[in-house]
Order: sequence, then C-alpha cells, then structure tokens
Amino acid sequence: MLIDLHCHTKYSGDNNLEPVDLIRMARERGLDAICVTEHDSFCASEPVARIAEKENFLVLRGVEINTDKGHTLSFGLIDDSWKTDSGYYSRMESVRPKVKACGGILIPAHPFRVVGAASASDGLFAMNYITALEVLNGENKEHENNQAIKAWERLRIPGTAGSDCHFASEVGRCATWFEKSVATVADLIKEIRAGRVAPARLQPDGTYHRLSLPGKTAR
Repeated sequence: MLIDLHCHTKYSGDNNLEPVDLIRMARERGLDAICVTEHDSFCASEPVARIAEKENFLVLRGVEINTDKGHTLSFGLIDDSWKTDSGYYSRMESVRPKVKACGGILIPAHPFRVVGAASASDGLFAMNYITALEVLNGENKEHENNQAIKAWERLRIPGTAGSDCHFASEVGRCATWFEKSVATVADLIKEIRAGRVAPARLQPDGTYHRLSLPGKTAR
C-alpha cells in the first residue's frame, strides 16, 4: 500500500490547492491513500475529509506542527487542544505529552532543511521520543534528502516519505510503502511503530523505488 504521508491543501493557508485536485492527482499517481497534514491545525483538514468521502478515496488526517525543534508530523491528535503556546513556534516540551496522551506519534519532517530539527546541530539524535523519521521529502533538495538518509541509517528507526505537496503536480513525488493495508489513523500508527514501512520515491516510469536500511532486506 502506498500513502503520501505529507500533503497540504489551501486549508494550510500557504497555497491554493483544492482538496479535490489533490485527491484526484493522488489517484492518478497510483496512490492508495494520502495523509493531509495542514500546518499547525488538525481541525483545518475537516473539509478535506468530507470531500474525500464524496471522492471515495482514503484520506487520513494528521498535523504538521511548527515546533522549536523543527517541523514535525504528528498522527493521532483529534482536535486542536494541544495548541497552548501563543508564539510562532509550539514548544516540543508542551506538545510531546499531549501527543503521547492520545496515543499519537511524532515524525520529524524534512529534518535537514533550514527549518528542520537537525539543520544546525546533531539535535535530531537526542530525540528519543520520535517514532520515525521522514527520510524522503518531495520539497527537499537532493542533499537534504541524502542527509536524512544518512541520519536514518544511523538511527535505525522506521523511515517514511511524503511529497510535502502544495500544488497538484507535486502529489506523490515521495510516498511511504506499507507492508499491510491501513484504513484508519490507528492502523497507520501501528504499522509505523512496527516498522512495516519504507520510504519510496516516484520514478520517471511511474513506479516507486523503495529504500531499505543497510543490512535489512526490503520486503
């Protein structure tokens, strides 16, 4: 099963991508599902979920949180009650317990981009609370993805991928391969925690190439 784990629509407030265009391009690219991770709000993606039902396409909802430790994808939140900081950034020390309380997970997004968790230091390797690492990001420069791959090889935790799309043409550039089918966010969290996932990149011929950790055979 292929899922683009990092998607935005106009409800993120920084683009004009209509949800229906996102969904239809995802289907055209051969994806089985997408995760909508609007900026700093779970509730913002509610309209996307309604449109997904009409389109008969699986859309799971998460959040991309702007924290003092970089941008972080979170799955498992069910509302915006986690937002208690009033500044531009949310403090990770206040976000972590709220995500944990609802059984959610945290995945550093584009960790080696300027706004990423490890852009200026080795802080990423001290984050013992993360469940996985976004290894491939469609918006990244190649060297940023290569740095993330090296970090993944060092951390040896589950690796994910997503397009970080803000335009329809960007959907599915990178996606996460799931060994087992998922139908809910709870399923998604379970499979990521179990490590039954792999980052994948869209190839010119329309297929996806999966990455695997050295010493670990691709399933």
